[in-house]
Amino acid sequence: MTHIVHDLNGGGLESLIASMARLEAGTGVAVSVVSLSGRVGRVGEAIAPLLHHQLTVRQWPGVSMLAPFGVARAIRRTGAEVVHLHSGCWYKGSLAARLVGVPVVYTEHGREHHDPPLMQWLDRRSARRTAAVVAVSDRLAAYLARTLGVEHSRLHTVQNGVDTSVFTPSSPPTALRERLGIPANAYVVGSIGRLESVKAYNRLIEAVARLSGAGSLGRPLVGVIWGDGSERPALEALIAERGLAGAFFLPGWTDDAVASHRLLDVFALTSISEGASVSLMESLASGVAPLVMNVGANAEIVGPELEAQVVPDGDESAFVTALASTLEDAARRARAGEAGRRWVVEHYSLKAMVEAYERLYRAVARRPTAGHPS
Repeated sequence: MTHIVHDLNGGGLESLIASMARLEAGTGVAVSVVSLSGRVGRVGEAIAPLLHHQLTVRQWPGVSMLAPFGVARAIRRTGAEVVHLHSGCWYKGSLAARLVGVPVVYTEHGREHHDPPLMQWLDRRSARRTAAVVAVSDRLAAYLARTLGVEHSRLHTVQNGVDTSVFTPSSPPTALRERLGIPANAYVVGSIGRLESVKAYNRLIEAVARLSGAGSLGRPLVGVIWGDGSERPALEALIAERGLAGAFFLPGWTDDAVASHRLLDVFALTSISEGASVSLMESLASGVAPLVMNVGANAEIVGPELEAQVVPDGDESAFVTALASTLEDAARRARAGEAGRRWVVEHYSLKAMVEAYERLYRAVARRPTAGHPS
C-alpha cells in the first residue's frame, strides 16, 4: 500500500505514518510513501530504510489539481494495491489513483473552522472517488457525514494511536533542561507541533507572560514549543515584545520527543482547531498533566477523569487560571498524569490503530474500483 502526503518533514500526521511504517516492517504489508512537497523531509529520511518505495513529486500549481499525472505515475511505480491519502491530498490524490485504477482510503486528520464552499465542493467530489473515508474521532466523523454527506457505509472512525511502551513516565531529563538553559526550580509548560496559525501558540505565550508578570507562582515559569513553521517570526516577535527572552524557547523540531515530553510539567494545546493530536497522546502516555482547549478530539483524548484540564474553546482567561492552578498543585499534576496515562493505554493503542487500517486495506483491495463517478 502507498501513503500519499503533502510532506514528511514534521508533525503529528507525519509521526503517525512513521509509526505505522515501523510497525508494518517485516509483515505482509509493504509500505511506500509519496510526498507531494518535492522533498523527502526529516521524518521521511528517518523511515527511508523501512519503505518499499519513497518518492517525491513536485507540483505545478493549478495544473496538478486538474491533471495529476505525476502523482499517478508515482502510484503506478510503487505497485500499490491500495492508496492511503491524508489531509491536504484528497482531491488530486483520489483523481490520480482513479487514473491508474487503484482503490483509495482517505484519512481526515482535522478540520479548520468554516471550510469555504469551494473546499467542501472539492471534498464531496473526492469522497465519491474514495472507497473508505476515515475520521480520527467520532466528532470529526459526524462532521464529515453532516457537511460533506459521506455515506455511513463508507465512513469509519479509526482512533490515532501511540506506542505506550516508548512514551512512558520518567524523571525530567536534566541534560535537556541544562541545554535549553532552564533554571532547575522553574515550572515548564510547552507543546510539540507545527508553528502555524491554526495552533494559536500566541495564546500560550500570552499565558506565560501573564503568569510571569503576576509573579504569583513563587517559582520561575518557562515555556517551550518544539516545532517549526511559517509562524516562527511572529512568535519570536511576540516573545520579545512580552519580555520573555530567556523564558520562552522555540528550539525547532525535536529528535527526541520522549525526552521533550518528560521535561514538561504541563503539556498545553491552545489550538483553534485540532483533529486527534498525536503529541497530546504521547504526552499523556508520558505521564504529563495536560491543559487543552475544547476543540477537535482534545476532550475525548484526555478522558472523562480530566474534565478540569479542558477549557472552553478560545477562553484565554480560563486557560490562564487553569494553568496557574495546575502548576501550583503538585498533587493535581500527579493525578492528571496518572489518569491520562491510564486512559491512553486503554484507548489509543498504536497496535490497534494499525490493525484497524490493515482490515480496511484488505477489504478495499478486494472491491472493484469502478462504480463511483469522477
